[in-house]
Amino acid sequence: MALSLVTAMTLLLGTGAPRAEDKPFTCPAAPAPVVALNFGSRYTDDSKTRSDIDEVSNAEVDRALQPVEKFIGELMKMANTALMDGDAARGACVLDWLDQWAAAGALTELETLNVKLAIPARYAGLAIALLQAETAGPLDPTKRERVVAWLTDAANAMEQFFETEAPKNARRANLRAWAGLAAAAIGRLNGEAAMLDWARGSFELVTCQASPDGSLPLEMNRADKALNYQLHATAPLIVTADLLKATGYDGYAACDGKLASIAAFSLRAIKDPSIVEKINGKEQTFQSGKQALEPFMLAWVEPLLRHAPDPATNAFVESLRPLAHAKLGGNLTRLGDWVAKLPASTS
Repeated sequence: MALSLVTAMTLLLGTGAPRAEDKPFTCPAAPAPVVALNFGSRYTDDSKTRSDIDEVSNAEVDRALQPVEKFIGELMKMANTALMDGDAARGACVLDWLDQWAAAGALTELETLNVKLAIPARYAGLAIALLQAETAGPLDPTKRERVVAWLTDAANAMEQFFETEAPKNARRANLRAWAGLAAAAIGRLNGEAAMLDWARGSFELVTCQASPDGSLPLEMNRADKALNYQLHATAPLIVTADLLKATGYDGYAACDGKLASIAAFSLRAIKDPSIVEKINGKEQTFQSGKQALEPFMLAWVEPLLRHAPDPATNAFVESLRPLAHAKLGGNLTRLGDWVAKLPASTS
């Protein structure tokens, strides 16, 4: 069969045929901003340990958060590419999307206690996406100022809530760790010393509680989901330490080095959940088959391994890679030491 001219020239020159991904990037339309959130607890009213799931309410929470989660997921994919490939077009698109949400006052009408407890992790993801996006090149200063002001206002309200309104345990457990991460990321964007100080204080409030074995007492009280929440606290603590390092703060040295103990306990418990059962007397969901280990649960291991390389841990997570978690920065396996690439102005 005779070759077409294009095919013949392709073979002669050794070049590939045009691919879809070679086309110039066009920023897609941003998802509609979510301004108000209103949902209750994932747990039954009589769950003293906040570990007994109310399936109906849990589904309602997931439905309410789904458009926000989708937005952060797509945003972080673009931010990861902007960071790794120096893709200024995608970096600008990240800012455009965030600017549209900022202009709409997204995520500012938080109508229940449970919404206010859940929102910090989402703020963290939004701020980290912008931190990554601006590594690809200069961003529109007016849009950036508007987005950072929006995130700063949200973070100030978040801090006030955790200091004055949040339930006693929530002020000191995994949700406070996520609030600390949000403050660290937004503090890296706005350079406000007070916000970075609050992030450090939140980090230490959670980290310093750890028992000598690295278990977090408030998470160990969560019955069969204790290990789940130990992991949920470990993740933001590790990434917060990464973000604060450039500010001169050593999270691994704080609290007599308890962060490393927390991480080590979390990894031991994943391999042998019975060590948690020995602490609280409850078989964990990972033992009973109610829950499977998923890669996103261990995304924090990538920055941990950069800090303290360990062949055994590296081998343990190898089959789970890539380790990715949108609210921690996306594909942390691919990104490597992405925090070191941030502009000095965000330090």
